[in-house]
Amino acid sequence: MNYPVWDLTSLTGGTLIALIAIIHVYIAHFAVGGGLFLWLTDLKAEREKDTRLLRYVDNHTWFFLLVTMVLGGVTGVGIWFIIALVNPAATSVLIHNFVFGWAIEWVFFFCEIAALLIYHYKFNDLKVEKRQKVAFLYFLFAWLSLFVINGILSFMLTPGKWLETGNFWHGFLNPTFFPSLIFRTAFAAMIAGLFGFVTAVFQADGEFRAKLMRYCSKWLIAPVLVFIPSAIWYYYALPENIQLNAFGINTEIPFYLSIFIISSIAVFLLGLFLVFKSSHLLQKVVTLLLVVIGLAWIGGF
Repeated sequence: MNYPVWDLTSLTGGTLIALIAIIHVYIAHFAVGGGLFLWLTDLKAEREKDTRLLRYVDNHTWFFLLVTMVLGGVTGVGIWFIIALVNPAATSVLIHNFVFGWAIEWVFFFCEIAALLIYHYKFNDLKVEKRQKVAFLYFLFAWLSLFVINGILSFMLTPGKWLETGNFWHGFLNPTFFPSLIFRTAFAAMIAGLFGFVTAVFQADGEFRAKLMRYCSKWLIAPVLVFIPSAIWYYYALPENIQLNAFGINTEIPFYLSIFIISSIAVFLLGLFLVFKSSHLLQKVVTLLLVVIGLAWIGGF
């Protein structure tokens, strides 16, 4: 390393950030939407007195915990490591300007971890009402983490009045804060459904598996009603100079925009496909495709 600049001769710093960030952001949105998925599915199982669905929630929680807490945690640390190497000055600005924002987010993250561990390891010991309250608390803290981080991420795209004032709230509640928050929330719900297929497809009982597939498909399809309008709002919230630079002057953007649009359509159509009856092998293949396409989806975004 050549201090204070990390001189790269092959892969660029931006590429290395992207390789780690795409995986982390994919998992991070799953952590938020998956919390809502666990809570609502738990409520559904108890309301319908469906012991198989409740058992599925218990098993899905273990998968959810491993992916979000282990892989999500490692890639999260990886992002901080790589951005500090690629651009120490910019990383310093993010830390110092939003130090209290990060502190609040870390409190939310701690509560999020605690709630998930309690929910999983005490799943069969807690009374139903208390268990469901813990599930709701997990989702609440996960979404609040998204709320805080969204302010900092959207700041990097549209700093707004912060450039003149340096004020925390001008940076945090920037021009794209609200459209980005709604967009990401819908995105998270869709990814929860996508990963729901991963555990649903391995259910041995064909009838129950088909029921779960239909249920998970709803998570992919229903949020589209929010996803598309919020994406349009997100675009028009961008200042004209950013719109012109990103979607007009920059010749690299159309390729990634095409990936995002095509993968969005593919995720929606494959989610619809899994509603209909098909062979177990085909369901597994389509589920694997969905996970891979989902990675391209978040990458294109």
